[in-house]
Amino acid sequence: MSTPEPSRKRARPDPNSRLATAPVQALTERDKVLASIRSRGNRGIWLADIKRESEIPQNILQKQIKMLLATNLIKEVKDIRHKAKKVYMLSEFEPSEEITGGTWFSGGSLNTEVINDVKKRCKQQITVLKAATADMIWKGMKRSDANLIYTLQQIGDVLEALVLDKEVEEVKSTGKGDFVNVPAGKVCYRTVQKSSGARTGALASIPCGVCPRLRDCTPDGVISPRNCEYYKKWLGADLF
Repeated sequence: MSTPEPSRKRARPDPNSRLATAPVQALTERDKVLASIRSRGNRGIWLADIKRESEIPQNILQKQIKMLLATNLIKEVKDIRHKAKKVYMLSEFEPSEEITGGTWFSGGSLNTEVINDVKKRCKQQITVLKAATADMIWKGMKRSDANLIYTLQQIGDVLEALVLDKEVEEVKSTGKGDFVNVPAGKVCYRTVQKSSGARTGALASIPCGVCPRLRDCTPDGVISPRNCEYYKKWLGADLF
């Protein structure tokens, strides 16, 4: 009668063997890194935050990041708020406007060419309409360009920049004359009105020089430099 052979147990890998443990560790580290990046969605995450959350040593973390970039599982995106830093996000996400700056930025830098083009188109609408609200300007641009990609909010941002640059004026409609197409009391925009020959020099460059209520303006009155929005914008800061 033959003696049964003793059952053979599968040898356990030596925990000290780098060959046995490396694949398991690599997978775990990879998952930790991906989990941190995935948790931030389209806002991205800085390398320092991944390190803090995953508790992975810097040299190993950088290797994992390189591997994930090489396999296109993640991507590196410039953050306009912190140009010296980059954030990582899953390749399937489109970066949020908080990161890219939206329409007015390209490659992490302000796209002055696009902004100047939109400024020009806004001023063209104002010239044609004499005076117009942001909504009227936006709709006029849409009629001229069916493929217009800018929102009303974005056009409003450009108009605000034009006002601060003193290229157009933000005023309230009287409902008469140039304002006939804008309901009385509505905030609208018009081209900058040149001062008459009697008002020249420094005075003509400030809002007071072309203000129709200049004679009613007093330091402590209802109309005063203290509560004048145009004067504050001209100064470039709220000093009161």
